[in-house]
Amino acid sequence: GIVSIMTLTVLAYERYIRVVHAKVIDFSWSWRAITYIWLYSLAWTGAPLLGWNRYTLEIHGLGCSVDWKSKDPNDASFVLLFFLGCLVAPVGIMAYCYGHILYATVQVIKLLKYEKKVAKMCFLMISTFLICWMPYAVVSLLVTYGYSNLVTPTVAIIPSFFAKSSTAYNPVIYIFMSRKV
Repeated sequence: GIVSIMTLTVLAYERYIRVVHAKVIDFSWSWRAITYIWLYSLAWTGAPLLGWNRYTLEIHGLGCSVDWKSKDPNDASFVLLFFLGCLVAPVGIMAYCYGHILYATVQVIKLLKYEKKVAKMCFLMISTFLICWMPYAVVSLLVTYGYSNLVTPTVAIIPSFFAKSSTAYNPVIYIFMSRKV
């Protein structure tokens, strides 16, 4: 999930640089971006292994995740920073980039048809990601902040499976929106 949202964030930034600033990202930049995405993701997923929060079975017992229920201040700080660093900040960056792209397209009379299509495809991928992950995020925050009585295993399993299925949607979007694929 972290790799997915960070990849979408970098794609939004690449579109922003390409459309708003008319610059092309080179191959070495792309490889550095991929490396940073994976290192960032490994840092967040490795933190619980090093003692900042921990991994435990989810409420439905079919998958593992960080311990959302823990009342320990150390664990609560991880959850808060995790949501800020892995959901709020990336979504904010994407909103900024696509907002500026939209503004630029309104300002420019003719934008290349290809750029519009790629921007639409990226927007659809981001929207799909958010639709898949937001219910899971809401359930996790409910459990984190003391409302676990509202979250039964049946209620918890649906957002969990839906979130984890999000990686299957990008290839489908690519197939239907890009002739090159």
